[in-house]
Amino acid sequence: MTTISRVWAFAAFTLLEYGRSGRILIEVITTIVLYYLLFRGSTTPMTAEAFFSLAGLLMLAMAFYTTAMMLGLGDRAQGYLVLSRRLGRSGYLLGLYGAAVAVLFAAYGGLSLITALLNPIAQMDITAWLAGSLPLLLNVLMVAAAVTLLAPMVLPARWRLALLCLVALAFSGSIVNSQALRDMGPLLRNLLGTLQVLASAPLLPAFSGFALAVTRDYSGAAVAVPLAQLSLTLGLLVMAIYAFGRREVIFQG
Repeated sequence: MTTISRVWAFAAFTLLEYGRSGRILIEVITTIVLYYLLFRGSTTPMTAEAFFSLAGLLMLAMAFYTTAMMLGLGDRAQGYLVLSRRLGRSGYLLGLYGAAVAVLFAAYGGLSLITALLNPIAQMDITAWLAGSLPLLLNVLMVAAAVTLLAPMVLPARWRLALLCLVALAFSGSIVNSQALRDMGPLLRNLLGTLQVLASAPLLPAFSGFALAVTRDYSGAAVAVPLAQLSLTLGLLVMAIYAFGRREVIFQG
């Protein structure tokens, strides 16, 4: 059996365990409830822009939850038995990631199917759906890869804290431009502004992908957005595999 086949087999086994544990009911119930609350369109018809905006936010939140739960399922003592096989650490991590992505893709497919059957969106055919779904699902892959990198079994606490501080700095535009920092002088303000720009640069593919999913306009430089999303996702996965491979594995469960 090749390495890819072993990863697929482990991902399928993890999916089965995730379903048997009952955790997958959270995604199923959430999808149904949120369709009823947000996508049913009882008063106004659903537009394509509204669908992709709401679905994009929903899937990002679900990506955080599902990936964290899937990695928690892998952070158990039984993992030592799997790692002792020929799967290896990279295959183990990729299998958990692949299982989480499969659940997320199924949830999005289910939401899209329910919407198409019960509340069809005017002027949105399969081509328009694919055009909006591509950057949306690439964002899901990206968030799942980021959560994988930040998992306790992948990175030690100090590195997770450092990365979370960078994320907080990326969203601190209002703080950097506040009156209190302006009073501290241009040197500190310029330094924090530079750090914020550097920290927020990796987030640009995610924001651009969200906007592309809503507009579905691939003209000009927008055609490069999916490539940027995919590149960042692969970079996060490579860092996660590298960190997991170098760390002493101590499962929590």
